[in-house]
Amino acid sequence: MTTPLLLTRATGPKPPPLVPRAPLGPFPQPIDYQHTLSFTPPTGRDLYFYRGQFCGIRIPGAPNVPGNNPANADLVMSCLIDNYPAKTQDAFLLKYAQDGYTHLQRSIGHSIYYRGTVASHIALSKRAQAYGLFCDEWFLGAEAFNARDQTASYWGPIMDPIVGQMLDAGVVDTACVGWQLDQFNTPGNPLLGIIAWFAWRLPSSIPLYTHWVNEALAWWKTGGEVWSDAYQTINVHDRFSWWLACQPYLTGGHHQGDTHMARTNPALYQAKMRDTLNPFNDGRMGQSWRSHRNFALDVFECTAQDQFDGGCSEDEGDLVGYILTCTTADGTGAPVNGYGNGARMPDGTRL
Repeated sequence: MTTPLLLTRATGPKPPPLVPRAPLGPFPQPIDYQHTLSFTPPTGRDLYFYRGQFCGIRIPGAPNVPGNNPANADLVMSCLIDNYPAKTQDAFLLKYAQDGYTHLQRSIGHSIYYRGTVASHIALSKRAQAYGLFCDEWFLGAEAFNARDQTASYWGPIMDPIVGQMLDAGVVDTACVGWQLDQFNTPGNPLLGIIAWFAWRLPSSIPLYTHWVNEALAWWKTGGEVWSDAYQTINVHDRFSWWLACQPYLTGGHHQGDTHMARTNPALYQAKMRDTLNPFNDGRMGQSWRSHRNFALDVFECTAQDQFDGGCSEDEGDLVGYILTCTTADGTGAPVNGYGNGARMPDGTRL
């Protein structure tokens, strides 16, 4: 096996013009956190810089559908857009692109569970791409694919034809092995085997991430376990050795944290992000061989549950997203690689 090739920026349809958005409200007090962006974001869409809003876009008049919150029906979760009528889907995709987002979370497990098909999922993904959006496919963990404590030998035959159809259709621009992987898998080699299967089933040009409930963004067997592949034999016993083992496979991780903390104590939330951002950028966790750069960390689930419940506005969520995207690693000053739960600059322009 050879080392995967360096990613290149994907091409595709030009997104619609951005629609001006209102400035954000004042920063939460006390301002004891990083609140100035340390880098210049890409002017256009870029696979390496995640711009997403998977649980915050509101479409007035959106109907109730399976999986949504009937008390907050105008909020449309991206993983549920397959459940909506075409008119609502188009309104969502247009607003999504006009607001400046570039990465749209897709979830084949949600689509199939709610009586969709691989074909219908692909068709909607193609429509999303026509708006200039990257399709970010999440595979395991959604309702249709959350069988407990399985291995690659179980998931491979199930996922192989589905992944194959999606790849043939060209609708997997970037990907995530699955939602909250530590909630239904066995730590150690069984889960590493699943990650390795997806890494080698997907072309190396497709960035591949993981998503967790725990803020370590890794899950190892207590006491350690030896993992062997074509590249190395390593005793995986902590988060550092776990990510070293994943160098051939992963591009990075989607961060999830406490939503109340994100809104009320961003300094502590940023500190928890740096617990992983620091070793991603100082060499302790190695480097992604998939991207030939340091592992990427983006701000993902930071206000999603609160927005879903109706206790957080889109504006507040975007402000939190902006603040957390200002987080930089200690020492190296390396930034995060985007956001998946909404953000914009304080003056309202696209982050």
